[in-house]
Amino acid sequence: MLDKTINKFATYKTARGIICCSAVMLAVQTPIATAGDAALKTLDSFEKVFGVTEGKRRNHTKGFCFNGMLTPNDSSILGYSASELFSGQSEVIGRLSHKGGKLAPSDANIGQYGMSLSITTASGGINLMSMNTEDFFPVSTPEAFAQLMRAKATSADAVKTFAKNSPELQHYAAHMAKRPKILRPYEGITFNSVNSFYLVDADNKKTAVRWSFVPAASQSINTEPSQDFFYKNIQRNIDKGEVVWDMVVTIANEDDVVDNAAIQWTGEHKQIVAAKLKVSSVSSEDVGQCTDINYDPMVLSAGLEPSADPILQARRNIYAIGLSRRLTEKQNNK
Repeated sequence: MLDKTINKFATYKTARGIICCSAVMLAVQTPIATAGDAALKTLDSFEKVFGVTEGKRRNHTKGFCFNGMLTPNDSSILGYSASELFSGQSEVIGRLSHKGGKLAPSDANIGQYGMSLSITTASGGINLMSMNTEDFFPVSTPEAFAQLMRAKATSADAVKTFAKNSPELQHYAAHMAKRPKILRPYEGITFNSVNSFYLVDADNKKTAVRWSFVPAASQSINTEPSQDFFYKNIQRNIDKGEVVWDMVVTIANEDDVVDNAAIQWTGEHKQIVAAKLKVSSVSSEDVGQCTDINYDPMVLSAGLEPSADPILQARRNIYAIGLSRRLTEKQNNK
């Protein structure tokens, strides 16, 4: 029932793109099962940790919009999927953001970031993607994520207690601690799908994959780092050249765990630069098209399918309830 409700309200078309209006009445119309209950608890914990900025996203609160095109690059990907993403140009309405629910974190401080894409193919097929700079998720189940967020909303000691009993979180924290601490602008950062998906060919053969959007060229910091310099920085890089990401699709090996976002795929893998994302313009959320898009990563067109990773469904549920709250706040404040 939860999936049907979300899908019913998943998208509506405008002349220039897709704005997703997901389950505005979800919280009051749908009986909350275990997954939905975990989503509500997780979102409530986000609000306790970061506070609430009415009308704004509860996570990845700070960000701005961009427009661009996704262009196929390597036709070998068509051996795995007949998706229009890989056979013709697609229009993109995207959003770049800071991870977390703070309204105004400083761009001058090193952090984690997100890239969300609403991709409309030539025939009107919709593909939504929501990616992060992290390589894998800290825990593998919605229940564990809800527990982690409740611990963060409680106290530092509660987080330590949770971590003590969570090998997954211990592994994640150790991995993240080793990553280089270098300040890079949005356009100089790799964004990862984290979750796994399937490419589906014309014979309905499925191939498990993950994808990353990797800067096609080095993108520098070209202005003095300050509170909000990322917007000016990317605008300058667009003006002086190109801002392009390669869509790198990683094909799963036979021994890779597909349905667990907390397990990183390691070792040699076949990778295909399936497409290139070129940014043509950026805009603030006040005037941009990305503001009310619900970047549900399970909304995919023919040739792509979500895996059974439970974190994917959890993200869908959390995003839908979050959208319901912020759209209600916007309506009430008119």
